Amino acid sequence: MFKKNKKIKVIIDGMNCIHCVNKIKNTLEGDESIKKVSINLNKKEAIITGNDNMDKKLIKNKIESLDYKVVSIEKK
Repeated sequence: MFKKNKKIKVIIDGMNCIHCVNKIKNTLEGDESIKKVSINLNKKEAIITGNDNMDKKLIKNKIESLDYKVVSIEKK
């Protein structure tokens, strides 16, 4: 039986350019529980797809360790 992927939406403050997007994307995609990261710079949001082991607190900590602010995290 196939496992359904989970999706979350993360609103991130402080992203200003494509370099910010790439830095966040590369950091998050390095986690084995995360399958895909799509970031919309204009909306300041990331849609993150992962498995059941995806940890919202870990995602928040990884983003904030890069000096960005996580405004909210919600199920997509």
